[in-house]
Order: sequence, then C-alpha cells, then structure tokens
Amino acid sequence: MAAQLARPVESPQGAAKSLVILIVDDSQPDRDYLAWQLRKAMQAPTILEAETAADALEILARRPVDVMLVDYLLPDMNGLDLLGQVAEQARGAAVLFMSGQGSERVAAEAIKHGAHDYFVKQGVGVEQLKRSIGLAVDAARRNREDRASFQRLDRAHRELDHFVRALSHDMKANFMLLDHSFRELRRSYGCDTLESLTDGFSHVEACLRQSRRFLEDLVTLARTGQIAMEPTRVELMQVVGEVLYEQRELIEERGATIDVTTDLPAVWCNEDRVKQVVTNLLRNALRHGCDRHAAAIRIAPIEPRDRDDRFVWLSIHDNGPGIPTASHEDIFLPGCRLPGAHESGSGMGLAIVRKIVEHYGGRVFVDPRCPRGTAFVVTLPRWK
Repeated sequence: MAAQLARPVESPQGAAKSLVILIVDDSQPDRDYLAWQLRKAMQAPTILEAETAADALEILARRPVDVMLVDYLLPDMNGLDLLGQVAEQARGAAVLFMSGQGSERVAAEAIKHGAHDYFVKQGVGVEQLKRSIGLAVDAARRNREDRASFQRLDRAHRELDHFVRALSHDMKANFMLLDHSFRELRRSYGCDTLESLTDGFSHVEACLRQSRRFLEDLVTLARTGQIAMEPTRVELMQVVGEVLYEQRELIEERGATIDVTTDLPAVWCNEDRVKQVVTNLLRNALRHGCDRHAAAIRIAPIEPRDRDDRFVWLSIHDNGPGIPTASHEDIFLPGCRLPGAHESGSGMGLAIVRKIVEHYGGRVFVDPRCPRGTAFVVTLPRWK
C-alpha cells in the first residue's frame, strides 16, 4: 500500500512550477478532500500522499518536499513523534499540523515540535489553506535563511579563531628568535669583529621585519576578519633563503646540516603565507624530527606522482626516527602532539600549514614511502 500511496497525484492545471506537498493522513477521504482543496488554493501543486509515518519517511528519503500536512493520529506513530523524526530529514520544509478535533494542547505541542501552523481538518477551506501554507512557507524560508546566516557566522568565527591562533603561534616563535638574537648580539658586543656585529644587527633587523608583518596581519584581521591571501608570483628559493636566515639560531643550536637544492621553482601563492608554511615545517623538523646527534634536513622539489604539472611538489625531509603511520593524519589536527615529543609546543604548526596549503588547492602530507626519517610533502600551484 505504501508504494501506491507514494505516487504523485498530478495537478490537472499543467506543468507550471509548483509546490511539492506531502499529505500524511491514514484517512483516504480526508486525503482526497485536502488534495481537492489544495488544487483550488495553489497553482498546479504536486501532491504526494502517505498513509503512515513509515510511508512519509520513505518518501522523504527519496525526494525533497516543500510543504508537509501531518495528521495527529497515525496508525504506526503519533504525528508529534513523526515531526521529531523529520526535523532533520525534511529540513527546510514548511510543516502544517492537523487533527480531527481542535485542541489548544495539541496545537501548542505541534508548534513546540517544529510545526509552522495548526488547523482542524473538518471544514478547512481554500482560503485558510492558502493563508496557512503561505505563512508556513515564509516561516520555513526565514528559518533556512537564519540557519544559513548562523552557519556563515560560525564558519567566520572558526576562521577568525584559526587565524588568531596561527598568528599567535608564529609571532611567539618569531619573538623567541628575536630575543635569542638580541641576547647574542649584546653578548658579542665589544669582543667580536665589526663584521660579526653587522651580521648580528642584520639578523635582528630581519626578525623585526617579520614581526612587523605579523602585526600588519593582526591589524588587517581586526579590521576585516581576514588576512592577506592574494596570490602572486613567489620565488621559493628566496623564501627558503629568508627562512633559513631567520631560523639560523635554532639551526646552529641543533647543529643541523641543511641541504637545499638550487632548482626550487616559483609558485602562485601569497609570499607571507608560503613563508609561514616553510617556517613551520622547518621548525617542526628541527625541534621534533631530526636526529638528536647529527641533525640533517633536505629541502628539494620532487616529481609529482600523478605527473600533474599544475603543482610544485616540495619535500622537507629530516633524518629523525620518523612518525608512526597511524599518526600521519592526526598530526595535522590543531593542538595534536605525539607522545614522547621532545619539546613543548602548541601543536598548531602543522595545522597552520595544512590550512594555508589547502586554501590554494594544494595538499600537505607525510610521505609514506620515505625509507628513513620524515618527509613532509607540500603541493602548491606552479607559476607559469
């Protein structure tokens, strides 16, 4: 019987665009009466019928509806309980609740369960149906718009939270470098050569420039809710060189050997964002990845596995103990830190990298084929 009742009852007024209306009622005469009134009240409605709650749920699983007319008493389920079940499945539909006899209690419960309006079936007229459906459709539309607005605000809030945490993370790391560089400069004052002092001042100046960029990002974020992401031609070789210079104190502290190939190509990204990516991956390798006694890192492009020339594949490979395969995805979650990590940290670095890379349509992942150590692979749009 469900299959028979689920068939569309076509309107005799032709194929004009119409509302799809589902009548859920176990009484055939009541369904016929409502369908007749609906055809008089609406322009070419598409009417679906269901005798039971199960029939209604089956129809909703197959197609969306604009309006539902739900009876209070159904053979297999109370109409109020059905409303609770269709709240997610028929999200966006206008719902009218109906009963054979008027009851303020039932009406109040129906509205509480998500119905937009309530009416008594006996004697319901064309104008009442037309008015109730119009109001219900408007209310459903406003609900959809409210949900969409809330979702946009929620996404914006999460994006803002991510940007703030990302900038805070990178600013903290940069200020640590600046502090260390300044202390080294003060320690060497008066006892080192002029060349050494000049180099020390240059390093402090480079860290200050990066701090200024972060502050500019924060100002932009406060004004617009976003940070600069506009792409341009970015020379990877230049960016990597700047990062290595800014991070030289940490590199020297680790006694690390950094091998950089000279054929790094240009990419189509935002220079500051690419710099964040390289900085976080390099610091991650130095602080958590490299061999404790003979740290070594290689930065080089690799051949794409899918031969897709649209992207540059960049590998940052350390010679440490590696990352367990089971954790290859977890490490990109915000706040994630592996058990036994050597140093404290916020666990935000790799999450920042993934967020930036995916913004430009790229990917970042741990190379599962790496025989020793850990190789992070980043794909970024190639400049052509």
